[in-house]
Amino acid sequence: MSANDPQAIWDSLQKGLAAKLPERTFQDWIEPCRAVTFDGSTLWIQTPSASARVWIEQQLAEEFHDALFQCGLPHLRLAFTVAGDSATPVPSKSSGKGKHHPPIDSENIDSPFPQGFHRYTLDRFVVGPGSQLAFAAANAVVENHGKTNATLNMNPLFIYGGSGLGKTHLMIGIGKGLIARNPSLKVAYLKVDNFFNEFTVAIKIKNTEALRKKYQQNDVLLLDDVQTLGRMERTQEEIFYILEYLLQYGKTIVITSDKPPERLEGLHDRLRTRCKWGLTADIQPPDFETRVAILKKKLEDEVFKDLPAVPEDVLTFVAHKAKGSVRDLEGLLTRVVFQSSFLGVPPSLEVAHQAFQGQSGQEATSGISMERICRMTAETFNVAYMDLMKKKSRQQSILLPRQVAMYLARELTAVSFSDIGRSFNDMHHSTVMNAIDSIKKRMQKDQDFHKQIHSLLNSIS
Repeated sequence: MSANDPQAIWDSLQKGLAAKLPERTFQDWIEPCRAVTFDGSTLWIQTPSASARVWIEQQLAEEFHDALFQCGLPHLRLAFTVAGDSATPVPSKSSGKGKHHPPIDSENIDSPFPQGFHRYTLDRFVVGPGSQLAFAAANAVVENHGKTNATLNMNPLFIYGGSGLGKTHLMIGIGKGLIARNPSLKVAYLKVDNFFNEFTVAIKIKNTEALRKKYQQNDVLLLDDVQTLGRMERTQEEIFYILEYLLQYGKTIVITSDKPPERLEGLHDRLRTRCKWGLTADIQPPDFETRVAILKKKLEDEVFKDLPAVPEDVLTFVAHKAKGSVRDLEGLLTRVVFQSSFLGVPPSLEVAHQAFQGQSGQEATSGISMERICRMTAETFNVAYMDLMKKKSRQQSILLPRQVAMYLARELTAVSFSDIGRSFNDMHHSTVMNAIDSIKKRMQKDQDFHKQIHSLLNSIS
């Protein structure tokens, strides 16, 4: 790979991205791009449209960060432009002194955080019932940093949950919050896979001690994705020594994983113990109301301000269809907004259906049936299906699963309150609304119940 050939650099990045992204995502968003020029520090990449540029900058920041590390280019800056954009630089044939515009990503070049993560701040994190503890803990880490009279040991703070639910958002938000309070703090963001690559190079050149000291000298270590450590014996040892040193000197550590410490396969007991030393907090998939709130927060982004408003029914559709992760949710909204802009029509349910099919390959109408929801709910709560649907009973053994089924029907389908009521022996729509409110309140108060309902929701969907 030529050190100054923009296309060679881009080809190398594409190979890394192809290995990490779903084939459809790579074909839709990465393949149509091309390298424009390289000025020694910034690679300019031309995207085919404004919507592609926004999608890449906002949805694929982590994947680009990883690809840069794997290519041995962690400090390379990326700038995305659109064909004909006046911000695209013109390569100079002189000594590289042509007029170059700054990268689209306006983050400080000395920032310890990956480029593209500028939206990851605590004030932009939308809190729901499934993320209250993790969010409160994140704020407490910032508020209590440097205080010796903290009543609760939260070091390290271990945040776990499924992919795309906001773990990295909270982690980066903590780091930015700490720097805002004390700009002199040394903060390091580290993904385990990227540390593995660094460590492999250090072994080859017999310089592992320098790598260890590089991370031991920080005041704050943000260690992302430790679930991959199970297959890395020597890397585990090295990270253990780093954590041990930082904890000994009272430095702040935040760790993320897709599983709690006790379920991390292949992790050495002593490292597992360090992970469990402080506070462990999980993040659950957001409920319907939180998903709508996330969408409305997303629409506050500068890039959407001059575009037509998105109607409530479209937000509701997106919130019902994209339940897997916050990234899926924001990605579908972005696709809807820019697809409507491309077609020259305001956002509508018709456009939303097309966007959903284009993103998922599924028909928007191929939803989950009421019967499936109710049968799986009945099975979970060990009640007869017909009792759940038809039996008029106030017994808790029947009432609770029926209310749960109504809640799930509202979460997983676009069925109205009245239609849900008709499925349950012609109940009035107000009874359905009260039942759903009752389940929401119980989920907020009872974390075990909350986890049970979300486990059932994920099983059905």
